[in-house]
Amino acid sequence: MKTPIKYYSRFLLLLAVMATVGCVSSGANRSSGADPDAANQQHIRLALNYISSNNRDLARVHLEKAKAFNPRSAQLYNGYALLYQMEQEFKLAEQHYRKALAADSDYTLAHYNFAAFLFNQGRMQEALEQMQTVTQDLGYERRPQAFYILGLSQKRLGDIEAAVESFEKATQLSAGFAPPYIEAADIYFQQQNYPLSKMALDRFRQLSKPTAKSLWLSIRIEQRFGNRDNVASEGLKLKNLFPYSKENLEYQAWLKRS
Repeated sequence: MKTPIKYYSRFLLLLAVMATVGCVSSGANRSSGADPDAANQQHIRLALNYISSNNRDLARVHLEKAKAFNPRSAQLYNGYALLYQMEQEFKLAEQHYRKALAADSDYTLAHYNFAAFLFNQGRMQEALEQMQTVTQDLGYERRPQAFYILGLSQKRLGDIEAAVESFEKATQLSAGFAPPYIEAADIYFQQQNYPLSKMALDRFRQLSKPTAKSLWLSIRIEQRFGNRDNVASEGLKLKNLFPYSKENLEYQAWLKRS
């Protein structure tokens, strides 16, 4: 029987700018005699750098320069999609992700970014399908993150067993990647497997600073084990560190009921 899951706020994904950026000059142009393909890639790398630093104007400049060399490359469409996504031009972003994948259906980075985009739009099933494609690329360096987002999509869709498998796969690929542990801990808690939930939460805490979610989960776990001092200590941390979080509101309501 699938464990019901509570609604949690939409996960905010960082833009995945995965191009390897070397020490390149922004002065490539046709008159310099530069190789067109090399110049195209150079300007795309620079554009992605500027996107990652939230400099939309310079990102657009370099995308336009890249477009002059190759107006239909998958990398260019992906760059424009990221830019439009940053500018909240969501229809244009989706159009350009689809153009990128039409130009190169094996372009894993575009699948990854499109999946993240769809997830943030609340389109879980579509995000899941895109991210499944990403996880099948054994050489892709962000496979742990891909399995994590896949697990989040599965969790939101109610496929809890698959979500746990995806979170476990993410930690197997990168034992130091913290986010899957807290999600697994939350599922184990909902399944009333408190020892396993505590183990996963402890691993998360070894790798990450406290979050409102981790502290609220810790409070409830410690309460199940009858550790009143730990409950009070974790509750104080939640109140002091995240006073305006929904988790603190839930904690305060829980205190009144108790």
